Amino acid sequence: MTLDDSSYRALSIQSHMVSGYCGNKAAVFPLQTLGFDVDILNTVQFSNHTGYPSWTGGRLTANEVQDLFTGLERNGLTDDYTHVLTGYIGNYEILERIEAFVCHLKTKSPKLIFVCDPVMGDGGRLYVAPEIVPLYRDILRTADIVTPNQFEAETLAETTINSLESACEAAKALHALGTPNVIITSVSLPTHALYCLTSHKAITGVTEQHLIAFPTYPGYFTGTGDMFSGLVVARWQEAIDNKVVSPLAAAAFKVVSTVNAVTLKTFNRQKAFIHAENRGQTGSIEKRPDSPKVIRQCELMVIKGKKEIEDPDSYSSAIKMAAV
Repeated sequence: MTLDDSSYRALSIQSHMVSGYCGNKAAVFPLQTLGFDVDILNTVQFSNHTGYPSWTGGRLTANEVQDLFTGLERNGLTDDYTHVLTGYIGNYEILERIEAFVCHLKTKSPKLIFVCDPVMGDGGRLYVAPEIVPLYRDILRTADIVTPNQFEAETLAETTINSLESACEAAKALHALGTPNVIITSVSLPTHALYCLTSHKAITGVTEQHLIAFPTYPGYFTGTGDMFSGLVVARWQEAIDNKVVSPLAAAAFKVVSTVNAVTLKTFNRQKAFIHAENRGQTGSIEKRPDSPKVIRQCELMVIKGKKEIEDPDSYSSAIKMAAV
C-alpha cells in the first residue's frame, strides 16, 4: 500500500507565517505531497518568522482554539482524523486544551497517531514560559512519537547530553514519561557535527535505538524542525503500513534524507546569493543575517524540494545509519 492510496487525514496544530516557511507552512506541504489530507489550525499568524528584524500579527487565545475544536466536533469533522501533529504552541492554556482534545480524539479513535514536536527552545535557552516544560512532560503520556531537538530532550529528561551514552539514556528517560517512540532530531557529539537518534520502546520493554549521521552546512536555516516533524507523520505511517523492520529508524532515515537534501538546496541558494552580492567573491551565511533581503534567501525551499520529499532514497547517499 502506498500513501497515495490511503485515506489518512491529519490535523496539524502550530504556527503560521504569511511569508516564508516555518510552522504549518513547512509541515503541511510535505504531508500533502505524500498523500495526506491535512486540516490546518494556526495558533499563531505572523507576517513572517521572528528571525526577521520585525514582524506583525497575532496569536489565538485558548478560548478561540477551543471554539475551533467545538466547531469541528459539532459537524463531525473530527471523526476522520487518523493523525494529529503539534508544533510550536507557546501558550500554556492552549497546550492544555490541545492535550485534552487529543485525549478525546484518542478515546473515539484509539488508533489515532499523535506526533508531538515539543517546541520549547534551542541552543541552550527556552523561548517559552518555564511552566510549559512540565506540561509537555505530562503530554508525553499521550504522544505516540515525540521529536525534540537536543536541548528540548535535555530539558524534558532533566539531563545533559554530551556523549552517545547520555543521548541514549535521555531517550530512555523520555520513554519513562510514557511515549514509545523518540526521535532526538539533532544530537551534537564530539565525533561528528550532528546526529539524529531514534529510540523505540516495544511493549515487551525492549528498547531499540539507531543513530543517523548527516552532513551540516554553514548557513542560516529556519523551519527544518517543522518540516521534519511533518515528514515523520507520513513516513512512520508508511513504515507501519509496509510492515518495515525497525519502522521508526526506517522512517527517520527517509525524513533525514529529505530534510538534508532540502537544506542543501537552500544552502546552495544562499551561496549563489552571496556570490552575486559580493560580485563574484565566495562566502556563506553562518549566523542570522540582519537584512530582510538576505533572510528571505534563507527561507527553506519546501516547494522546490518536492522531488526530495517524494523520493528520499535518491538523496540518501550522504546519510549513514547504525544500530546502537
